[in-house]
Amino acid sequence: MDSKLISNYLSYCKTHKRLSTHTIRAYKNDLLQFYNSNYNNVESYIEFLTKSNIKSNTLRRKIASLKVFYNYLKFQDIIDENPFNQLRFQFRKEKILPKTIPYDILKSVYSYSEQKVIYSKSKYQKQKAERNLLIISLLLSTGIRISELCHIHLKDINFSNRTLHIIGKGKKERILFLGDQTTFSLLKTYINKYCVRPNDYLFTGQNPLKALSEQSVRLILKKLVKKNNLSITITPHMFRHSFATMLLDKDVDIRYIQQILGHSSISVTQIYTHVSQSKQKEILTLCNPISSIRSRPQK
Repeated sequence: MDSKLISNYLSYCKTHKRLSTHTIRAYKNDLLQFYNSNYNNVESYIEFLTKSNIKSNTLRRKIASLKVFYNYLKFQDIIDENPFNQLRFQFRKEKILPKTIPYDILKSVYSYSEQKVIYSKSKYQKQKAERNLLIISLLLSTGIRISELCHIHLKDINFSNRTLHIIGKGKKERILFLGDQTTFSLLKTYINKYCVRPNDYLFTGQNPLKALSEQSVRLILKKLVKKNNLSITITPHMFRHSFATMLLDKDVDIRYIQQILGHSSISVTQIYTHVSQSKQKEILTLCNPISSIRSRPQK
């Protein structure tokens, strides 16, 4: 294996597959670990991994990283044969519950973010507070991934239909209805006050032409945890888990939740998509998780 091939593959993942920085970082670590090992072939290396004291989920990820990399090498005609075509694996699946944010902490974080907007002392503080509140509102009211949130363009928002056009993992597309009225109002207010060019990202970093980084969002949440003296770590993906769990608690069919989260590819016909969108609109309006943590009624 050549380190330059790894570098080229990671660039391909970023530009063509649009994978998140988190996924690309995991690929890089796994591939470099193999590159720096003393093993000349994947079969011997994987045998070494299976005998190591690592969790089965970690083992699965490391093997998956190698597998997609060798698929890429074969697709690019860099290798003649993909060694994974001859390999079969059996894994012991560990049951790990997704980490959610406790209800009282969700309510505390949201309330604190609202208060920051109200009591901001400067225009700069007001903009940052409104941005942070909108970020939290979108994460919990739509269940979108952090990578999807950071790459929302203004052109992806349809105010007439109250929808977001999302491009997820593997360039899979889906439409999300903005069923929570308060989140929708926050979005309109934020765009009217702070967004200028129609081709801009909704959330930008210090460079107004570039998207807000995922690391910046994680830092925002880290500061919220510190300011509220919370004893847990809160990550963007925990909002996604909380969103799904709270919908399940409201007896929403798991098939609709799967579609909203974008876990399945879009391969249904137009009529089924129409039916699905109608049901999604009902779910995200009447059962939206974010509505239950607000102290004030929606206007």
